[in-house]
Amino acid sequence: MTCGLAEVAGRLMEEITCEAVGRILDMGSKAMWDLDQYRMAVMMQHLRMPDGLDVSYLAADEVHFRTIAVKNRVGLFAKRWRPEFVTNLVAPKEGKVLFNAIGRDSAALTGALRVLSTAQKMSVEHFAVDMHEPFIAAIERECPNAKVCVDRFHLAQKVNEAFDKVRRFEFKKAKETNDKVSRDMLEPHRRFILVAREKDLSKSEQKLVDKLRRINEPIHTAMLLVEYFHKALDKKTIKGFRETLTTWYRVVRESKLEPFLKFAKTIRKYRRNIEAYITSRLTTAVAEGLNNKIKVLRQWATATNPTSYCRKILQRCGYLNHLSINTDEFFYKVPAPR
Repeated sequence: MTCGLAEVAGRLMEEITCEAVGRILDMGSKAMWDLDQYRMAVMMQHLRMPDGLDVSYLAADEVHFRTIAVKNRVGLFAKRWRPEFVTNLVAPKEGKVLFNAIGRDSAALTGALRVLSTAQKMSVEHFAVDMHEPFIAAIERECPNAKVCVDRFHLAQKVNEAFDKVRRFEFKKAKETNDKVSRDMLEPHRRFILVAREKDLSKSEQKLVDKLRRINEPIHTAMLLVEYFHKALDKKTIKGFRETLTTWYRVVRESKLEPFLKFAKTIRKYRRNIEAYITSRLTTAVAEGLNNKIKVLRQWATATNPTSYCRKILQRCGYLNHLSINTDEFFYKVPAPR
């Protein structure tokens, strides 16, 4: 393969699979895989962040890439499988993954942050993450000037989980008492309707919700708690948020619903991080959007190779490609892979 053809193949593999490029160029997919791996390894030595990169607002999120069997299990009930993750450092204003590392702990995010200089880390003003304590610890250590914002998407996910625990308990009780009306309305496939905001419901769905509220007090209370928690997050000022949250806390205590009592403890723990979201309105939405693109890579032959998977993410969603690195010359000076 000539150097020029190798570079054409390399650029094609930045967008499509090695197998597809092999078919286009009438070459073996294994040769294309070897070329792609070799090319990414060389480009990693030239990976640099672009001049003028805006790092005032960053986000971090993990993405699952494989589940492996646990070796040397101890105990009858020890886990048989262990999921593995990749932590991505994202610049939302650029819409790019800056760097990544294997794992979803403090060390993984610290490793991803090493792509930034000390001055860049000090200039980070806001950092959006989920309520994952190792991430927060790494940010506070590496970016001391950054305000950590807990993402609203994950808060909504947690409050919905609390509601679903109440729904499952009431559904089980309805089955035991042969309450057909409650049982039908609390079916698992209806849980998304029950946690939806009133403005997003159709007329028929609203009638269903109103009927359920009349006949089931715990569900009615849980739905009010979900709706009121979203109203607290809608507030534009810290004062408005705190006042609404205080009322929400009181209703939670009076409801005595165990899932919401536990969720309230979590909110107290991360209240300052939630207030950082209230003032900045920053989320991990861009990181979540990139995750959907990244998950496509798992369907390729990269999901069993952690190093290759990380580099492919940087190639497809970051700066490890010919658009950011000049590949016109230095690939001609190296031997083609075998």
